[in-house]
Amino acid sequence: MTVYSINGHVVEENTPVFAASSRIYRYGDGFFESMKLSAGRVLHLDLHFIRIRKSAMLLKMELPVDFNSEILEKWVIAAAEFAGTENARVRCTILREGPGLYTPVQSGVTIVLEVNKTDTRSYEWNETGLSLGAYREMSKNANYLSMLKNTSALLNVMAGIYCKENGYDECVIFNDQNRVAETNSSNLFMVSGDFVATPPLTEYCVDGVMRKVIIQLAQAYGYTVHEQAITEISLGAADEIFLTSATRGIRWVRTYNGKPLKHNVSQVLFGLLNRD
Repeated sequence: MTVYSINGHVVEENTPVFAASSRIYRYGDGFFESMKLSAGRVLHLDLHFIRIRKSAMLLKMELPVDFNSEILEKWVIAAAEFAGTENARVRCTILREGPGLYTPVQSGVTIVLEVNKTDTRSYEWNETGLSLGAYREMSKNANYLSMLKNTSALLNVMAGIYCKENGYDECVIFNDQNRVAETNSSNLFMVSGDFVATPPLTEYCVDGVMRKVIIQLAQAYGYTVHEQAITEISLGAADEIFLTSATRGIRWVRTYNGKPLKHNVSQVLFGLLNRD
């Protein structure tokens, strides 16, 4: 069951959210945040809200004065209760309102929540692993918009279509320097020998909440974590690759371009994440 909430008010699923003149429809003028509701609480809420505020600031949007993390969680819980669940996948979309062509007349926003009921409170381990390929038809641009989850996501859409057409579960997206940025839906980590690596934000990967959580968990457990540039050659030589996202936790990669991979470190970190 999917429930929608507009500025804190639960609405029917097919209630119109915006008009054809809306900036989100015409220009993709907005951003979103994906979260997991578990046992009636939003996991990593503070990190999510920090990123919401940062995204709004960079996109020069004005959040409501009284909008804070407590209000956000209250709205999520109200929508989840309407859906009859304490466990859900949540998408919070913040779109700029008002008239104007490319240049907006104002910077006020509408906040839309989409709450999708899930069956479990915990993250689920992907038993069979993922098949990972490389997407080369387009690359990520070197600007700060690439680090945001903005609603103009055609690169990710096209990479997803490439995956579907070529039999991959996910595909690596590269930046304009031909280095690894992320995949079409997640941040990427690799394991080589005794250390774990992930692209730094300067490589224009999404500034993921789960990425931060996993770096902290791995370091606390004793793994050496490097935020470093990753070439396709070094990724191809990795012992292990795993992907992270706020709604799915950790997913291990079974093969990259057909090469079999291990899942030792990712399984350890998955256990720590679910215990946390």
